Amino acid sequence: MNLVDSFLIWWLKSGRYPWSRFVRRMSVWQSSKMPIPTAKSLDEVVSLLKQVTWTMDSPFHLYDSISLPETVWDKKRDDCDGFAVLAATLLKRWNPSTNPKLVTVMLRPVRESHTVCAFREGEHFRFFDNDYLNRGNYQSYEEIVEQVLKRGERVVCWDVADHESLRTLEFHRITQAHPPQQG
Repeated sequence: MNLVDSFLIWWLKSGRYPWSRFVRRMSVWQSSKMPIPTAKSLDEVVSLLKQVTWTMDSPFHLYDSISLPETVWDKKRDDCDGFAVLAATLLKRWNPSTNPKLVTVMLRPVRESHTVCAFREGEHFRFFDNDYLNRGNYQSYEEIVEQVLKRGERVVCWDVADHESLRTLEFHRITQAHPPQQG
């Protein structure tokens, strides 16, 4: 394992969520008081997310924090983890049984790393990739990770986290290189 992979594993397993919780505590007084609307359907969740613009992470994106959903809604722009936390908040308010979670996949090259919002709909998982609703019928978070993997050369590690507490629920380290997807 090389130094970059070791850092990515450490960052996702031990650094990212404590850092985000710290930044949130430090900036809560600056956070928006703009209320997030309540969706009445999954289609309304999609419609609300379409009002937000994706922005690229800064060159130091590994050190960015996961925005508060109110901040994302107020600014109407954020990166993939901002979209994921807003989607999770909208889903939980609409229907708590969707049990939304953040799924983050650390990929090489690093710029391809990505966070999505996975949720339950009936017996299956679905996920939001920024404002796009992937309506596939996935059986596990791992199947969602395989979809995200198509974005990068190989997965280093991935996790599932609670969108409110930013606590890791699952962590998976990949021990061998995954070949690039063909297609």
